[in-house]
Amino acid sequence: MADIILPPLTRRLSITSMTSTQASRREFNRLQKNATEGHLGQVWSDLKLDLPMPLEKRFVDLKKRLVIPENYEAVQASWDRLRAVLKEKATEIEATGPDYIPTVDFDSIGADGAWPKDIADLMKSRGCCVVRGVVSRDQALKWKADLIAYVKRHPGVAGIPAPAQDPQIWKVYWTKPQVEGRTHPNMIKVQVAMSKLYSCDEHTEVDLTSQALYADRFRVRHPGEAGTLPHHLDNGSIERWEDEENSQTFRAIWEGRWEEYDAFDMNHRAEACIDLYGGPGACSVFRSLQGWLSLADNGPKCGTIELLPDIKLSTAYILLRPFFDANNKLDMESTYFYGADPGFGQVVKPTWHPDLALSKTVVAAPKAAPGDYVFWHCDMVHKVEEKHEGTSDSSVMYIPVVPLQAYNITNLVEQREAFLAGVPPPDMVSKDREETEDKHEDRGRPENILTVEGKRIFGLEPFDVKEEGLTRGQRAIRQLANEALGFDVPETSPSPVSSADSAVAGLHQCECGHEHDLVSDSD
Repeated sequence: MADIILPPLTRRLSITSMTSTQASRREFNRLQKNATEGHLGQVWSDLKLDLPMPLEKRFVDLKKRLVIPENYEAVQASWDRLRAVLKEKATEIEATGPDYIPTVDFDSIGADGAWPKDIADLMKSRGCCVVRGVVSRDQALKWKADLIAYVKRHPGVAGIPAPAQDPQIWKVYWTKPQVEGRTHPNMIKVQVAMSKLYSCDEHTEVDLTSQALYADRFRVRHPGEAGTLPHHLDNGSIERWEDEENSQTFRAIWEGRWEEYDAFDMNHRAEACIDLYGGPGACSVFRSLQGWLSLADNGPKCGTIELLPDIKLSTAYILLRPFFDANNKLDMESTYFYGADPGFGQVVKPTWHPDLALSKTVVAAPKAAPGDYVFWHCDMVHKVEEKHEGTSDSSVMYIPVVPLQAYNITNLVEQREAFLAGVPPPDMVSKDREETEDKHEDRGRPENILTVEGKRIFGLEPFDVKEEGLTRGQRAIRQLANEALGFDVPETSPSPVSSADSAVAGLHQCECGHEHDLVSDSD
């Protein structure tokens, strides 16, 4: 094989400056959270109000930046079309129920690592799916048994809600089952197939075929236990409007062309900031798709997830809602953003978003057996069923799709450090006196990682920059990741470094001679 000539890279001289595919023109506000877990009401915009809280007057200017006078007529007409289509869609989804959410077999993934076009088109239209048989039923049940045994061996481990003797969500991140689940070859294969639903230009610095670690928890919800989350969106709130790069993702919507909006266009998402205010429930990584692996027989009325399975219509409606008054006429002067308050999670409410018809359009995910994987788009309206009327537990392991891009590389460095130390990862800061896994000799270790690609996900193996067929953007972002992780730093061992400081030694000095911190800010 002939040597591959690597293209010149966009020069970035510090991890802090890994903020943009356009020569680091802006800094991301990546903040490590100190979430008030157990008090979820503090995370979301206030749902008790008849009208949302008006935002500052500067948000009038924001609205006028997004919808310009030349497009007023087109946007009004698009709103009228959208409301009519939503009415028809609500009837269709209600009549179909959970089966409106696509189900597909893991074995349907093609030799190219992607879904066949008909399956991919359906997934992209609905924005969610259940993938059957990603791992065997026996494997999934063994992971669940091992997880439960782990927390029983360590009764000091905290959970949510707290305090409680039997919480639903356990605050552990590095158990052997979790490490194995994140690095199982089938898990990685299906994550890449889902990631490849997205598309981007060859110069966009994102690698849809590589994943970056985001360690989350696991849930065991028993019959009778209540769900507490409102209808909501992850991946930011006001940032969809306010962050300039983020808002470019939705340009067709702002111009009255929502029919042309592509929810799976990665070009501007690769640079978008999803947390401008350091909200307690915000996530410091970009998860292109949320997901969980079923560890039980989950399904409707058994405490499973509920989704609004039309990503284009729901996104267009939520983003246009602040531009229209109670009479559905264009309103460019109000500052109601209907559940998208700065620093709080985006909520969706029947009285604020009446045309979404949430009672009809939000349906439970279909049955998901142990070993099945449920995915939903990062902008999808979702919640957990309020009631669990089943006869057995509803258990899942949260594992999202996290593509390799600049916003996620800094987090990968931090995640690796947390894993090696056995401490909670970013976003999951423990409270005082909570027992953490650094005290546990039986936690997951690097030797529990099942694959070479899994080691890359954990930041313990360099990404292959000479792989054939890479786009310029893929190669550039892999090279950047390797540098950030300490693999390509001159005069260093190829082994991963053991601390954030040594990871960036020799890397964080810019042309002006100043050194930069690993993380620009924290709270």
